[in-house]
Amino acid sequence: MARATLANIIQQLRELAHAGTADWTLGTANFWDADQLQSVLERYRTDHYRVQLMPVQQYSGGLAVWRDYHSGLSNLEATDGGTAIFYLEDAIGNPVSSTLYTPDYLRGVVSFASNTGGSAYYLSGRSYDMNRAAADVWRRKASYYANRSTFSTDNMRVEAGALYQHALEMAESFEQRAQSGQVAQMYRSDVEF
Repeated sequence: MARATLANIIQQLRELAHAGTADWTLGTANFWDADQLQSVLERYRTDHYRVQLMPVQQYSGGLAVWRDYHSGLSNLEATDGGTAIFYLEDAIGNPVSSTLYTPDYLRGVVSFASNTGGSAYYLSGRSYDMNRAAADVWRRKASYYANRSTFSTDNMRVEAGALYQHALEMAESFEQRAQSGQVAQMYRSDVEF
C-alpha cells in the first residue's frame, strides 16, 4: 500500500511520466497504480540525517528577522505526524515541534511562524530524485511499446515504433536533468574543533 506521505510526490511523478492508472495491463496488474510508482521512487530515494538548514535573513520594520530556512533539498517526503520520516532538531538535538513551522516539502524550505534569531536547525528526512524516477518509468513504457505492432483503423494509423522512440527520448531527457553525484560533508583533519 502506497504511503500517504508520498501522495504529492507520486502525483508529481505521474504527471512527469504521463503515467495513468490503467495505461496497460500485464497479467492481472494494471500500470500505473500508486504502489508501482512508489516502488520506482524507492529506487531513487536518499535518506538525510541532520542536514543543516540555512537561515534567510529578511527585514521587517527595519529589523533583521529569520523565519525561512532552506535545506538545499527538494521533493521531500511529508511527515505523517510522527518523527520517522521528516523532522527538525535544534543545535543540541532536541526535536522542534511541528506546530512552530510550516514545511514546503517540494522546495525543501521550512518557514517558522515567528523570528528564530537565526538559530541553527537541522532536518532529517527522505528526498527523491524525480528525474531519475521519471526516466525509469519512461524506459518501462518503452519496453512495453517495443512489443506492440503498428495498426490502422478507419481513420487512424498508430505507429508502435514512434511510441517506442518517443518513450526513449523522454527517458533520455529526464536522465539528462537528473541529479548528478552525491553530496558529502568533509572535515579537515589538520584543524582542531
